[in-house]
Amino acid sequence: MTVVRNLHLGLSYLFGTSILRSLFIGCIPAFLGYGLFNTMLLPFALQALHATEFEYGLMEGLQSAGFVVTALLMARLADRLREGQWIALSYLGVASAFFLCALAPSVPLALAINIVLGLLNAPNYVGRSLVIQRSTTREVRGRVNSAFLVMRNIMYLLGMAAAGLADLFDVRWLLIASSLLVVATGVLVLVMPGLGQPAAEWRHAIRLLRTAPAAPGLGLGRAATLADLDLLAMRLPALAGLSAIDRKNLANQTRVHEAPAGTAIVRHGERSDAAYFILDGRAVAGHDEGGEYRALEVLNPGDFFGEIAALTGVPRTANVVAEQPTTVLQVPAVTLRHVISDPQLNRLFLSKLTERMVRLNMIDLPRFAGLDQQSLRELRTPDPQPTGR
Repeated sequence: MTVVRNLHLGLSYLFGTSILRSLFIGCIPAFLGYGLFNTMLLPFALQALHATEFEYGLMEGLQSAGFVVTALLMARLADRLREGQWIALSYLGVASAFFLCALAPSVPLALAINIVLGLLNAPNYVGRSLVIQRSTTREVRGRVNSAFLVMRNIMYLLGMAAAGLADLFDVRWLLIASSLLVVATGVLVLVMPGLGQPAAEWRHAIRLLRTAPAAPGLGLGRAATLADLDLLAMRLPALAGLSAIDRKNLANQTRVHEAPAGTAIVRHGERSDAAYFILDGRAVAGHDEGGEYRALEVLNPGDFFGEIAALTGVPRTANVVAEQPTTVLQVPAVTLRHVISDPQLNRLFLSKLTERMVRLNMIDLPRFAGLDQQSLRELRTPDPQPTGR
């Protein structure tokens, strides 16, 4: 029952977010095509190319080697394009490789094409992973991944079942059919909401980050209410574990700000003792790397930021700008430390803080003179559990 419940929650989140819904629906024909191609590769090698089983195994191995090489390169290249661009380009490249493989007249040429196929396949895998990572909160990410993997495996199986058509059609035509299915995905990714027109969205986000130093900041805001915390608890289920008294105290000590699109919520280099939770809208975080702006993260409802400066005392490590009208909850550092005394929230914050410090090359903490090491020790030390009597 737990597995079914988690799958249901994952699907609900998938279909409630436009970019995830587009990813889920758009990838269906690709996985059908992958299942068909992978199943037909063996009969194609043996019947059409008259290859040996060893040569077929070499094709599979070269695919995997190409995949690994590009996956390693993507660690440096992933931020050059938006996720949707990587996915679309990769699928269109894979479809071309499927088509050329279907027409290959010899084993050596098929081996070369399979190397290229592996190289072209990795960007869509990395792009899909980034879409899920950047469009979900940590609390539901595992469930969304599970729902996506279930869909992928079902489509693979259906594609594999279609291999029975080899009794009716030439194996080369079935490989071409698998190519057409993957082409369909590449086209869908370019036009579906959230994934479509990614270059314009990316340029807009970078433009917002560049203008952050001169952008208007937050106003005075308003006092938070229990309704605001209820909304945040829906976005960030870990908060649901707070007691009624803790939630009331949290509401009394926090403020809510409405940030129009283009508003700089925090600026790189400034000092502040507050962290922020997104109640609604979307923001983008990034910073200047030698004159070139790099977008680090897209922040959605339920995400939080500013915890590094609030908990450690170092200056802000990035600009965060509202990409669309965004509502944020501002939490002072003293209040935040009390909130994360909850073990579940403690684990969540420590994990996120560590992830961001690694991304920003801040893991060598001693070189930051103003760093509050005591704060980090408190984060790393779990609260003592009550003992039974």
